[in-house]
Amino acid sequence: MIDALSFNGGRGVGRHEGVVIFVPWTAPGDRVRVEIVENKKTFLIGKVDEILEPSSLRRQPRCPVFTRCGGCTWQHIPYDEQIHQKKLILQAALKQWEGPFSLLEFVPSPDEYRYRNRIQVNKSGENIGFFARGSREVVNISDCPITEAELAEQLPSLHGKSDGRYEISRRTDGRVALEGGRRDPEAALFSQVNTKQNAMLIETVVKWARELLFDEIWDLYCGSGNLTLPLAQAFPLAKISGVELSEDAIQVAQKLGQSITWVAEDVGRFLAKQRTAVQERLLIVLDPPRAGVDGKVMDELGRTQPSCVIYVSCNPMTFSRDARRLKTFGYDLDRVQGFDMFPQTEHVELISLFRRVISR
Repeated sequence: MIDALSFNGGRGVGRHEGVVIFVPWTAPGDRVRVEIVENKKTFLIGKVDEILEPSSLRRQPRCPVFTRCGGCTWQHIPYDEQIHQKKLILQAALKQWEGPFSLLEFVPSPDEYRYRNRIQVNKSGENIGFFARGSREVVNISDCPITEAELAEQLPSLHGKSDGRYEISRRTDGRVALEGGRRDPEAALFSQVNTKQNAMLIETVVKWARELLFDEIWDLYCGSGNLTLPLAQAFPLAKISGVELSEDAIQVAQKLGQSITWVAEDVGRFLAKQRTAVQERLLIVLDPPRAGVDGKVMDELGRTQPSCVIYVSCNPMTFSRDARRLKTFGYDLDRVQGFDMFPQTEHVELISLFRRVISR
């Protein structure tokens, strides 16, 4: 019996004689006969040999290449169940936190399909699409149901072009662009591919920040200013810095936010240069990549001692690790809220607020 869905890979989770088995393309409630394909130290990986009794939660996937394409993992799961499973994933990641905090209501995406404002597709001969799961084979598609319709309509225009990778994106001015070769930095302005949900995430960050006392904001891992620019608009009297390693991203941001101090530098090096006393009225905003915050960066953050930290994460597991690190530096977790930025996949976005309770 499949009991739940996993975060890493979006596979079904079952047990046999006490041993955990991960089974792709299954749904909670499925009774399946499984062939074991990998034997790990603490778990097994199987593939479905036969569905003995399908779950009542199953539905027909909208995409004809679902299970072949390396993108979506949960199209066979109704959307309300996807949200339920993501809640469980987030709750499991937070179990190791010691102390009270508020887990706010999980925020579904405004659109279950047609939400992506940016895709990277590959062309190989007559095939145009995404890589198959676990291989470099290009799965041919004529549409992508999770991609904005106007972007997906550009796919046929790749016929006749040379083989390679292409990006189709919606720019800040609303136009749709198709680029081959080197990526245009402007295409990466939205750090989130779900435009409507990104707006809700930004609204929440600004709303939480309004509750805090600060004179200065450091937006670390700021990209092209997805959060920095709205924060600068909301708090015009605050001194605001955006720090990002990518010089291309910072160049784009500089065109849009003249009042912001933009820094193209490694976050750890930036923090190491800030040799000041404990920052009594400093808000730090973190939006790191999936790997989370590097240990050395976290040490510098602990030394800097901002009054509050708003941490935006796309990986509940690395967030859980980083939250425990922040606790050792004297921070309490005030609240967490999950956001579904990527329907039809197992990915979970979250926003969290930490307050300093002990000065080092």
